[in-house]
Amino acid sequence: MERVARVTDPTTAERMVRSAATSIERGERMINGVIAVARRGQSFTNEQLIAVQAGVYRYAQELDLASKLVDKLANAVRQTIQSQQ
Repeated sequence: MERVARVTDPTTAERMVRSAATSIERGERMINGVIAVARRGQSFTNEQLIAVQAGVYRYAQELDLASKLVDKLANAVRQTIQSQQ
C-alpha cells in the first residue's frame, strides 16, 4: 500500500522533469516569437539581440540536458529489462 502512495505522489524527480519541460516549452515559444517578429520586418536593437542570444543559449542548454536525461533513462530501462530476462 505504501508503494502505491509513492507512485501516485509526484516525486522530486517528476517535479524537476515537469519544470524542465515547461522551461523548454517557454524557450521554444520565445524563439518562435522572435522569428515571427523578425519575419514581419521588425528590427532589433543590439540589447535585444543580446537578450535573444542569451535566451537561445539557455534554451539550447536545457534541451541538451533534457536529451541526455532521456538517453540515461532509456539506458536504465533497457538494463532493467535485460536483467529481468
